[in-house]
Amino acid sequence: MKRYGFIALILLACFGAGIWMANYWRNQKEVSISRSQSTVLLEQVRKVCKLVTVEGTFTELYNDTNIRKMTLYLPLPTTWNFSKTALLEVKGKVLVGYDLENIKITTDSINRIVRISNLPKPEILSVDHEVKFTNMDESFFNGFTKDDYTRLAQNAKTMLREKAVETKLLEEAAEQGNQLFDVMKFMVEGAGWRLEVEGATPAPGGPDSLAN
Repeated sequence: MKRYGFIALILLACFGAGIWMANYWRNQKEVSISRSQSTVLLEQVRKVCKLVTVEGTFTELYNDTNIRKMTLYLPLPTTWNFSKTALLEVKGKVLVGYDLENIKITTDSINRIVRISNLPKPEILSVDHEVKFTNMDESFFNGFTKDDYTRLAQNAKTMLREKAVETKLLEEAAEQGNQLFDVMKFMVEGAGWRLEVEGATPAPGGPDSLAN
């Protein structure tokens, strides 16, 4: 009898060990699947974030006048004005969007939450422009130098940035950003997760509403 009891104990121990191993591997599989889902979602959210851009195309005329005063003695001192005028045709594209260098996207696999924090505000990302010098009128004592051409090109670029702000490209980028968060929320919730956006001050109806 003692022998049979000992064998029964061994069988029970083996059975219990089998159940424990089965549960262990099942839990490991669930964790692995959860981690895989979180990784896929993380990459998808990052790709979607990079799509928020608004492009504005501009054609402007830029006029610049410089006056140089000189005093000549003929024989009495007389002040003369020597002017130079530049007329530029400026064509350019202004790209507005989000600088995502410092944005943080994390996942909580246990609670199935995707969190986005350190959201930046829309800003001008780049200005690509071409300058055509259509009319350059200079004086003998006030001619155009290489530095003048560099300064005029830089001023033309600054003008395009100002035009982009005047035409409310930044506001348009913010609106598109809000719409993108709606798409992102739909994508995340479709996978059975929840999207939370932290540390943002969006326009009305923006991503803060997704944190609920």
